[in-house]
Amino acid sequence: MGWKLGLIILGSLGLPLLNNWASGLPLASADAGSGFMRIQDISASVALGLILALPVELLAQSSHRRQLRRHEEEIGRLRDENRKMQLLILHERQRRREAWVSGLESSRLARKVEYSPSITEIDESSPAEFEYLIRRLMERDGLKAEVIGGRGDQAVDVLAENAAGRSIEVQCKHTTRGRKVDSKVLYQINGTSQAVYGANESIVVTNGSFTRDAADWGAKHGIQLIDREVLARWSEDADHLYQVADLELPL
Repeated sequence: MGWKLGLIILGSLGLPLLNNWASGLPLASADAGSGFMRIQDISASVALGLILALPVELLAQSSHRRQLRRHEEEIGRLRDENRKMQLLILHERQRRREAWVSGLESSRLARKVEYSPSITEIDESSPAEFEYLIRRLMERDGLKAEVIGGRGDQAVDVLAENAAGRSIEVQCKHTTRGRKVDSKVLYQINGTSQAVYGANESIVVTNGSFTRDAADWGAKHGIQLIDREVLARWSEDADHLYQVADLELPL
């Protein structure tokens, strides 16, 4: 509002002064006959401009506030609808996942017969054998998988693809002393998932456990962690990969 009033005042003062100057008369004077417009006339012109401008400005501000309130109400409504929609999507995703995963129970026996190494066998394997073991578990569960571990593997040991074409990268950490995997491993795989392999999802699997920092960091960045207990369910109990990891279903 201030700049508008300033323009009104400047215009009200400037026009009569400009007229006086163009006529060769004094710019302003208190004497009735010595100037084209007296100071009193200029003051009256300014006052009239203000009187006319103030209600117009107040009406404009009131209209602006009403529009702003309507916009805010609409934004609030859209946000509420978005939250409701997200909840519906979440519930539907959970429902579909539960229905899909429950169907895996019928094939548990077949998976167990096909390949279900014990946790003791896993502990006795070498790091290289551990990578092939993980690859075979993924193949047992219907994924295409290959071992790419070794020098230059960019922190990825097994690269797999599900039936929907989504790729999953796996970092395998084998230990014979029950050591904990720290967050440094997660930093490495997080930096290669998209940049190097274009993977959609990441998993770190170990026959040991994870530090609390690693667990927190993995949850924050969407990296699935499979520790000793979960690995035993996946291998010995023949749970399907999608029963032990919260991966996007291949639907």
